[in-house]
Amino acid sequence: WTQHDTDNDGQYTGLYGAAECLAYAATGDAKAKERATKAFEALAFLSEVTQSGSNPAPPGFIARSILPTDGRNPNDHDSVERDKKKREGDALWKILVPRWPTSGDGNWYWKTDASSDELDGHFLMYGLYYDHVAETDGEKARVREVTARVADHLIDNGFHLVDHDGTSTRWGHFSPESLNGNPDWWTERGLNSLSMLTYLSVAHHVTGAQKYRDVFMDLVKNHHYALNGMVAPKLQLGPGSHVQFDDKMAFMNYYHLIAYETDPKILGMFQNSIFYYWQIVRQERNPFFNFVYAALCDGKGMQTQWGVTDLSPTGD
Repeated sequence: WTQHDTDNDGQYTGLYGAAECLAYAATGDAKAKERATKAFEALAFLSEVTQSGSNPAPPGFIARSILPTDGRNPNDHDSVERDKKKREGDALWKILVPRWPTSGDGNWYWKTDASSDELDGHFLMYGLYYDHVAETDGEKARVREVTARVADHLIDNGFHLVDHDGTSTRWGHFSPESLNGNPDWWTERGLNSLSMLTYLSVAHHVTGAQKYRDVFMDLVKNHHYALNGMVAPKLQLGPGSHVQFDDKMAFMNYYHLIAYETDPKILGMFQNSIFYYWQIVRQERNPFFNFVYAALCDGKGMQTQWGVTDLSPTGD
């Protein structure tokens, strides 16, 4: 048996950990808390392992995954030659040397080129772990430390995930210049706008620091990020045309965006976004989409120029 990695180990760990957080909130089972804590610390390590070693990244950068150095060298597979072939079909694909640097203690390879997929999973769990699992002052302080570290990386680097080579990762663009002014990013405009607002909302909720809310409001008021997420949260051409992992990312974002929002007008924009998005995915009868939508919208109303629209899910 050989340890295998994927591009989205951070996101998958966040989803698993989020489920254990909710399990602990619902049942009080000590085993659920233990599993949630292990998952949270695994995510925390992904923003710590990158900070030393052969090619340290800027503070707060998260690795996609890790592998032990006493196993195979993943750079033999994820090589420069592979990157060059990838670029033939994707002009924005990055050539990274190495794609798997080693940690300062020499025990780990860590995977570069992290993306919005990973961040969505991280921040989903940060909020749920803080709300439902972290109980002591020490546990809450630990969540604040990790959440602020990753959020500050994005703010300090102009709303980009910046790798050890000093440039943005392939899928780590969240800036107004990219989303509102670069044709290469128009298809990600809605989803990445929602993602960036989610990261700031979770950081503000967890840390209590006003700076995160101030940046959130600047993106909403001056760069129409909430409108981006309301008008085009996901490019799609009807049922069957959309990619489900993007749908999953959107619903991970909605969970905290709607639960934490206090401004009625902004909340209404997020409710509008999830209401029409759910009309697209509801026929899949996906438990995760249905759970998120029901948790946020059951019994709620959305004010429109025609009156109040009932957001409650129906049974079909």
